[in-house]
Amino acid sequence: MSVGTADRAALEYQDDERVGPAAAQRSNTPLVVSGALAAVLLGAAVGTGYWVYAAAAVAAIGAAVVSTRSRLGFLNLLVLAPFIESLAVGPVTIGRLLAGLSAVVLLVLLATGRLRIPRFPVVTWLPATGFVLLVVASGLWASDASGWLFAIGQAGLAVLFFAAFALLVRTPEQIAVLLRVYVCGSVFAALYGLAQAATTARAEGLQGDANIYAMYQVAALPAALALASRTSGVRKLLWLASMLPITASVLFSQSRGAYVAFIVTTLVVALLHERRRLVVPVALGAAAALGLATTLFGDRYSVEGVADDRASGRIDIWLVAWHAFLDHPWTGIGAGNFVGQSIDRLTTEPGVELVKSHLFTGQGIEVHNIYLEGLAERGVFGLVTLVVFLLATLYGLAVAATRYRTPVVTALVPMLVAFSVAAFFLSVPNSKLLWMLAGLAAALLAVRASGPDPAPSPDTQPRSLP
Repeated sequence: MSVGTADRAALEYQDDERVGPAAAQRSNTPLVVSGALAAVLLGAAVGTGYWVYAAAAVAAIGAAVVSTRSRLGFLNLLVLAPFIESLAVGPVTIGRLLAGLSAVVLLVLLATGRLRIPRFPVVTWLPATGFVLLVVASGLWASDASGWLFAIGQAGLAVLFFAAFALLVRTPEQIAVLLRVYVCGSVFAALYGLAQAATTARAEGLQGDANIYAMYQVAALPAALALASRTSGVRKLLWLASMLPITASVLFSQSRGAYVAFIVTTLVVALLHERRRLVVPVALGAAAALGLATTLFGDRYSVEGVADDRASGRIDIWLVAWHAFLDHPWTGIGAGNFVGQSIDRLTTEPGVELVKSHLFTGQGIEVHNIYLEGLAERGVFGLVTLVVFLLATLYGLAVAATRYRTPVVTALVPMLVAFSVAAFFLSVPNSKLLWMLAGLAAALLAVRASGPDPAPSPDTQPRSLP
């Protein structure tokens, strides 16, 4: 790449593009028009008493304005979504509101000419497209249209998160900023969760689900370690110290799936180190954490404890989901349809003991396994599209880690591992973490293909996490 070409590419990928007065006036016109329209809708919402929609309109206007000044500022808000997504503003959860704001921001940037869509490698978008299209197609044979429509909505929100990170992130340096925000959010969630554990049974943060909460906490550990490796002195100690409350929050979540993810993730972090010098200490640390968890919560982790509560009912749910797959091996029962059928299937399945559990409610129960859910709801191809999507994302992140050779990019690999392992115990195909990582993989490879070559620096020399 010539110097002139590199300079032009660098200007094209600046975070805040500077334009001339005339161009700025033209690009701001759609923003002014959309702001006026939003103001009219806001007045109508207030006049009719729908204050929730009024608040959403204000948030949309604010997000649009902020995005035209600092795209990274908006992404910092999105990266906090895993820790606050279950909070609600009236009938709308924060996670759904942020996804909607992502659509507003992207449309405003496109309308004002401030967003240039690069060419993404096929591996970064085709698997995700196949996954979503199968969810849509399953409506042809789904018996519960409402469940299917809900699944469509969830997939749509996930795609918006993917698009936001894929289109707005441009450089590895921005990844470092986003991971700082993620780890800080995780520390806050950890402190909040530990306060909960002191007064209630489990730490669950603001998530409302201890298992999903713990999954996000595990994913923060490789990010914190990567940030520590980029700094020195007091800041390095602070990033390392942040791992203590995060690890404690995982332990006090009492999430067995998160413990498994914690062990696997820490081993992956150790193996990624070029000299493998972390393998033994990390393995010992993981063993010590597991031993502490067993000591504190022995009843929950004993074989007898798992057998008594049937792994919190998962054994029974998995059995029923497996039989649902066997009934419809090629098509599944339709995306979003297991919950609606779960009660009937559980009450008619011989040997199921979940009916004795407090978890058995009239609202239905999820599969609590992303892979088995794919089989039960979308058949063989449901599992295939999911696994291909995960492997393609892993491949994209691994390629980016090799190309950029910076710890913060390498840390994205074990973060995906944390999700993939924890997902054996959760039904989270539309997790903000998963689609954020998929979007970052696309962004990093697109930056490599369309922008200037990443310049080596002392900060970006290590090939992997220390």
